[in-house]
Amino acid sequence: MATALRSLNPKPTRDRRRTVRRRSHIQPVPLSGPSRSAPAPRHPSIAQRSAVPSSSSSVRQLPTQPPLPLWLRLLIQAQRGSTVVVLILGAATLIVYSSAIFVQQQWSKDYQKLKTMQRSERQMIAAGEFLKNQIIQQAEQPGSGLVPKSSEHMIYLEPSADRPPLTLPANPIVQSDSAFDEDPTAY
Repeated sequence: MATALRSLNPKPTRDRRRTVRRRSHIQPVPLSGPSRSAPAPRHPSIAQRSAVPSSSSSVRQLPTQPPLPLWLRLLIQAQRGSTVVVLILGAATLIVYSSAIFVQQQWSKDYQKLKTMQRSERQMIAAGEFLKNQIIQQAEQPGSGLVPKSSEHMIYLEPSADRPPLTLPANPIVQSDSAFDEDPTAY
């Protein structure tokens, strides 16, 4: 039975798969045209594919390109370098632009705070002056209990007598060694 299987399967499956991959799925058309009696099968069987000679599936080697001239290689390198420089400059431009916008927004916020604080300062000064004016008007009304400023109501203080300057002793105070032997109580 093993010989029968070998006769039905002349090539290993792996070889047939390679053959199938190399061949194109397009079949050549005979010059005389298709016969009306027996139409050609659309997909030939595996056995028929392996029977086709593999001379049409040879691989052609493409010609190698000649080396590029020096000036063209330099231009290509210059293009690559300029692309990198343009990308770096674009990123730097975006960073500078965004930081400028951020600084401008911060300045605008701080300027608005300054204007608000100046307005509050003017309102406080006006309120202080209004309170002073109100106190003056209340003092001028009779029955407020306030007395106008005159020399009779002033209190005079006489300066005190000169005191002699303090003299420090010539000998500094020497501490005994026993003061250093005690442990500090604050720790």
